[in-house]
Amino acid sequence: MDVAFRRVKPGEEIPPRPKELDAWAADTATGTMAGMVYGVMRARAAEARAFDPELADIVRRRNLWMRSVHEATMGGVRFGSFVAVFSAVQLGSQSYRGDIKDMWNTVAAGAITAGATGLALPGGIAMRLQGLALGLVVGGGLCLPLGYLLQEMEKHALPISIRASKENVVDKGGKQGGRDHIADVIASVESELQSTPDIKSNSKRWFPWFRGG
Repeated sequence: MDVAFRRVKPGEEIPPRPKELDAWAADTATGTMAGMVYGVMRARAAEARAFDPELADIVRRRNLWMRSVHEATMGGVRFGSFVAVFSAVQLGSQSYRGDIKDMWNTVAAGAITAGATGLALPGGIAMRLQGLALGLVVGGGLCLPLGYLLQEMEKHALPISIRASKENVVDKGGKQGGRDHIADVIASVESELQSTPDIKSNSKRWFPWFRGG
């Protein structure tokens, strides 16, 4: 994570993005999309409950469209922001502890995210402090078994790495070049044709009356 805040001097090569940043962006995008889908489903369910047969079809479609847009936007913002904070704390804790992946990263992320959510609830200072304390306890308690489950799943998961293998040949000059597979196929076909028995000679041997003259 230090590379994200390191100053790049003029003429110096720009370092690549940290892997934690890519993971955080992917988690945030996934959470936002999930919140938007949930918002649309919630809007359709609410519109079905409030169905009025006296309304015109165009009015019902307009109401459904406006409610779907509103619920999708609010759902994406709420759930996306929650996932963004959770993922940022989890990845930050993992990077700060020396890239250690265990259950305590998830517990810390759940406690801090739930505590921040409780602190953002409307009300006075006492109500917000109660929400903060309750969020820390509930968030950490709920994420404790979740973190342990994720830790065990990652521990017992088989690492599957798919690597593209490229065959290279070394020429006389010592340079490596890509192997010409078309030339290999042509050479293989030529060798098979050379090893095939001569059909004309066999016909002369077994059917001599086919010979002309």
